[in-house]
Amino acid sequence: MKTLAKLLYITSFTFLSACSGFLEEVPKDRMSEGNYYKSLEDAKSSLTAIYSPLRSGAFVGPYFLQTEIMADYAEGRGSTLIIGEYQGLDVTNITRVAGIWTSFYSSIRNANISIANIPSIDADQAVKNALVAEARFMRALVYYHLVRHWGPVPLYLTSTTTESPRKPVDEVYASIIEDLQYGEQHLPATPEVFGKPTKWSASSLLAEVYLTRKQWALAKTKAEEVINSKAYSLVEIASRDDWNKVFGANVNGTSEEVFYLKFNNQYGWEWPTNLLWSETKFSPFGNYVIYSTLDNKFLNNWDPKDLRKQWDVFTEYENRNTGVIEKLPVSTPVQFSKWRDPAAPTTIGHANDYPFLRFADVLLIHAEADARANNGPTAAGIESLNKIRRRAYGYPVTGQSPVDYPATGWDVERFVDTVLTERAYELFMEGKRWLDLKRTDKIKSTILQNLGKEVKDVHLFWPIPQQEIDTNPFISQADQNPGY
Repeated sequence: MKTLAKLLYITSFTFLSACSGFLEEVPKDRMSEGNYYKSLEDAKSSLTAIYSPLRSGAFVGPYFLQTEIMADYAEGRGSTLIIGEYQGLDVTNITRVAGIWTSFYSSIRNANISIANIPSIDADQAVKNALVAEARFMRALVYYHLVRHWGPVPLYLTSTTTESPRKPVDEVYASIIEDLQYGEQHLPATPEVFGKPTKWSASSLLAEVYLTRKQWALAKTKAEEVINSKAYSLVEIASRDDWNKVFGANVNGTSEEVFYLKFNNQYGWEWPTNLLWSETKFSPFGNYVIYSTLDNKFLNNWDPKDLRKQWDVFTEYENRNTGVIEKLPVSTPVQFSKWRDPAAPTTIGHANDYPFLRFADVLLIHAEADARANNGPTAAGIESLNKIRRRAYGYPVTGQSPVDYPATGWDVERFVDTVLTERAYELFMEGKRWLDLKRTDKIKSTILQNLGKEVKDVHLFWPIPQQEIDTNPFISQADQNPGY
């Protein structure tokens, strides 16, 4: 069992527990912050409350339904069908994204409380700085998700601020970058336990933030710092089932783990349930809410020799009860199996971890940023991309292979398009494809090309929750995202 995930769940404190709204006051009869923060162990324990709203709320499942169904390889079933129609969200899905908002701001509130109180404890200054840096890293991570999905958002950077207007995107990103730079300075080079951020986690996320902000040279530099640190390497893959060494339920702390959200069977992940047919051997559970069709252009263009596709996508399966090979039903003929846990005890008991950042991300960020910064790829950028490519086909990561991309003949746009395709294959079902299309201004053209659907502007950002509009005096209905 992954002990960190268990620790981060059971070590929670009443005064820091998640609530229904970010702006609620803490009742007077609860343990006060002043009474609580006395020792180093108190400070360390308080950080668990930052993770809890994410693990039990947004990232247990709802976030991925909203983002992956919007990608160009998936459809939604039942109440999620409308997500993949790109016409805006209905009441049910507006409620779901409001829950994501609440989880995010609960985590931010808890981070701010830790940031405010940890400096006062009696402990070594470097240790306190590292704990504050962890809280600031998590705050940056959450704001990074908020600003990309909602645009301007309220910005809370202290534990005493009770209301905030929607702040400009540039101001939110400035805060994210400042928090991550602090993390680079004060986080340890290796995690105390897996599931905690390191200085390289901060550098990796900074590289992605700079890529999103189109600051190519900075993104390239940060990715190179992580690569040159030699702290990480890709797990070697020789056959399809070797992907279990990367994404399996019992995997913890591989050589490519930069920052993962930890789960175990007792306190598990629901997202795999949303993908799988209910009778596979991949899991005892599955509600196959998300699926694809046999004529999907993205999936049909994906080389069947690619071991990632062989692991991630299936149209037939071995029935775990009968052992018979069966085809999926015609209503949901293509489903996804990246996350497998045959021992999951419940629908929300999958022990697979969520890889926020892995070394594959860093290599792909480097390949893209290198090409954009240099108006065409260098040998180093091509090599970063080829490492991903070789592994996908079962070749050793280093050294030439028959599937290597050529060393010459590229222009910047064609190379970047190739990187984006490799990102889609490598980071499949990790909640990143829609955001990649968004940051590169390719959403409308790609969805139209691959799915034949028009993306309306209303679908590009999620609505500000009505509760926030009703209770925050700095936000009115006029501040709502267009179309809601």
